[in-house]
Amino acid sequence: MASGDAGFAVGFLKALGWRMIAIGIGGNSLAIERDFLDAIESARRELGGGDAVATLATASFGPRAEAAAKEAAVPYRPLMLIALRERSGDCQTRSERSLSLYGINSIAEAAALFAAGPGSQLVMPRRIIGNVTVAAARSVDAGRRPK
Repeated sequence: MASGDAGFAVGFLKALGWRMIAIGIGGNSLAIERDFLDAIESARRELGGGDAVATLATASFGPRAEAAAKEAAVPYRPLMLIALRERSGDCQTRSERSLSLYGINSIAEAAALFAAGPGSQLVMPRRIIGNVTVAAARSVDAGRRPK
């Protein structure tokens, strides 16, 4: 299944009320593609899956995160800074570097929360795996979404 097809399938299932897990990811300048892949695989093992990988679209590590998501066969969602700021207040942890550079508590947590949709909740707060940060959020049932 092509990456676009996988993204369409996840979107279709979400529209039917299926709950999904979004993995948010961040990294420092030393992070290589393998680091991102290890973090994605670690989160998927712990959570029993993962339906999308999301991060800040303009992040310098974005191409490496995207390549890792492709290798893991998980749709990649690059997100705009304004989207991450929308969910920054829902983050459970705080990165001083993310705050000073982007005004976001945690790129990984905010990306996971936004990608999982309105009302989503963290199921795995940000953790550091080598040079990468990873977090995950689960969407809410369609019938339970805030009006």
